[in-house]
Amino acid sequence: MKKIFIPFIFSAFLLAGCSQDRLDIPQKGVVSKDDFYKTDEDAQMALVAAYDAAATNYVAPLYNDNIIYALWNYVGDDMIAAGNNKTDNIAQNELNAFRFPTNNQLINVGYTSFFRAVYAANLVIDNFKDGTTPVQKKVVAEAKVLRALSYLQLAIGWGTPPIVDHVLSASDKPSNAESQEAVLNFIVSDCDAALPLIDERVSPQDKNGAYKVTKGLANTIKGKALLWKKDYAGAQAALEQVINSGKYELLPTERIEDNFHVSGDGSPEKIFELNLVYDSSVSGYQGHSTANMPWLWNWRSDVMTIPNGAGTKMHNNGWGECNPSQKFVDALLENDGIDSPRRKAWIKNYDEVLYEMPYATDGDNPVMGYSDFKASDTKRGIYRESGLYGHVGWFMWKVNIQKQDLAPNNARMQNVRIFRYAEVLLMYAECAAMTGKDKDKALRLLNDIQKRAGSAHVSSELTLDEVKNEKFLEMWLEGCRFQDLVRWGDTDELLQNGHSYPNFRDKLFSGESSVHEGVIDYSDADWCEKLYPELGFKKGKHELFPFPFNEMSVNENMKQNPGW
Repeated sequence: MKKIFIPFIFSAFLLAGCSQDRLDIPQKGVVSKDDFYKTDEDAQMALVAAYDAAATNYVAPLYNDNIIYALWNYVGDDMIAAGNNKTDNIAQNELNAFRFPTNNQLINVGYTSFFRAVYAANLVIDNFKDGTTPVQKKVVAEAKVLRALSYLQLAIGWGTPPIVDHVLSASDKPSNAESQEAVLNFIVSDCDAALPLIDERVSPQDKNGAYKVTKGLANTIKGKALLWKKDYAGAQAALEQVINSGKYELLPTERIEDNFHVSGDGSPEKIFELNLVYDSSVSGYQGHSTANMPWLWNWRSDVMTIPNGAGTKMHNNGWGECNPSQKFVDALLENDGIDSPRRKAWIKNYDEVLYEMPYATDGDNPVMGYSDFKASDTKRGIYRESGLYGHVGWFMWKVNIQKQDLAPNNARMQNVRIFRYAEVLLMYAECAAMTGKDKDKALRLLNDIQKRAGSAHVSSELTLDEVKNEKFLEMWLEGCRFQDLVRWGDTDELLQNGHSYPNFRDKLFSGESSVHEGVIDYSDADWCEKLYPELGFKKGKHELFPFPFNEMSVNENMKQNPGW
């Protein structure tokens, strides 16, 4: 029978009225710590717990969001955190408008969860660091990469989080790292220590190689950490290892949309993702697969009739929290052109929603395209008179949850992306633009992304501006934009979030037209700016998140980030 080790965090309690012998009762079904952490099987089970803890940073529910989506996308200038109205999803809007306090729930839970994952990795490393078997050595190496993955988020988000390289006692109160560079060096050191011992992905078709720690993942983490250090030569060398391995490929143009759905799980473009395998016999699966994410970012379904006809891809339930910003829409249209495959895979306009998607009123064999019947059909489109809040007339399509992504009980089945190959190529191109080394190769790789996108713009030379532009468009909603703006020093000019939340409505339902006609209503779009005069990105403050109020309240050794 397999042993199951359950880690506990113990607190001291004042116990009265109980004798010691009555308390001294063995707990059934639990293996003591002293009897665990011995065999290869124990090591592998402890590693599974470390993977699980790392996964909670991406898939466990966090105030409707998962941590990565929340922290890195809402602060970008390429999306609007919307929902139902101005009073909906306050914590998300606080991030989107840069008006968040030190006790913002998303920041608090995020910081805690990253360190929870570090703790689980440290349990493996501490207890098997002297392991002599190949299995135990490999397990420690994988745990170090998982720890590096969490610390990459901590370093970028908080700058100087404590470097915790072992399991702390309950009384320990660690202090800030010496510098952000020290944390980044720690990440690189963990990856370097792990690389000789971990597996390489077998081939681009090796799905399992996208679901576990590999050399490709370790070099990607290392490359991103070095890029943040502005060690462009070191980052380029690490990322080149991923490229030259031949284990990863961009999906072809006709499959670009698959990157974000079950049909693309474990694809050649995936460096690392969390593999969600639905099993109806496993209790709690739905709650551990981001229970609310299928609804939170999908189109707002209580104020519009979502495409619901035969053959629809749509999951007909959503809360409308994620809409493209006008800045992003304009940039994508200007760069790619309205007919590019990437534009169509990333965003949809209202005419496409009304006329190019199936509705129940179309019958069993819908014909796509405009018709007079569709133009006046009240069983499709935005029927709330005030319209969709925080919307500029373009609908997010890139990461909408589709029917293929859900289990029978609407639990999420689609894997959660952490790194894909396109980001590696773009980071490599940035390094080459800065070092001047292998620029022809980097330009070719940049062009590969642009050509796959079907973009009207294909770079003729490799410059940092060309890389910045392509990164903005290709990595939309993948947690890169805000990080990049901070790293490039472009925040002052570009981050103007929170100043405009217009409504997009349909004149057919307000009686202003006899046919569908979408219009952007700016009459109350500036409500946030009026209510919060101090909103918006502030240099010297918002480059880093604040250390959470709860952490600062109990640990006098911690120093708060500047501006907070």
